[in-house]
Amino acid sequence: MFKIYLWFLPVLFLLACNDPSSVETATNGIPEVSVSDLNANIKPVSLVNGVTVVEITADDKMRFNIESFTVPVGGPVKLKLVNLGKMPKATMGHNLVILGLDINVNTFATDAASSRDNDYIPLQYKMGIIAATKLLGPGQSDTIEFTAPEVAGDYNFLCSFPAHTYAGMRGVMTVE
Repeated sequence: MFKIYLWFLPVLFLLACNDPSSVETATNGIPEVSVSDLNANIKPVSLVNGVTVVEITADDKMRFNIESFTVPVGGPVKLKLVNLGKMPKATMGHNLVILGLDINVNTFATDAASSRDNDYIPLQYKMGIIAATKLLGPGQSDTIEFTAPEVAGDYNFLCSFPAHTYAGMRGVMTVE
């Protein structure tokens, strides 16, 4: 009788360890796919009929999917920004502003914080901004078309919503 209990004890232990209620997440062999993994296969910069097409996403983690892209001097550019976030526009809106070479990114970002009525784009910089999207809420997108500058260089872009630049929503458009 004792030998039967010795055999039964490991089986009981294995069954208890495999209780489905003790498992937090079961994938059944199917890996979870995040939105960033889905976007990893999308080519964010391409050339279509002589136009540089740039597709950028923003999210609730205050990140753009790319930190840099290159366009030709004086070339046509079509840029699409998509807000993948779920948080309301009033608390987590996103835009993309490309600044001229003579504008300091940190000064612009600081001034933008007090420009709520203009979607966080300070009017005093209007002549120095190369291009800007609208301020977007969750699931919204905006496409802008512009001509790249005639002067080669590294042009900063950022999200001007308060604190987003400092959180990492910034990058460089290289014109060459």
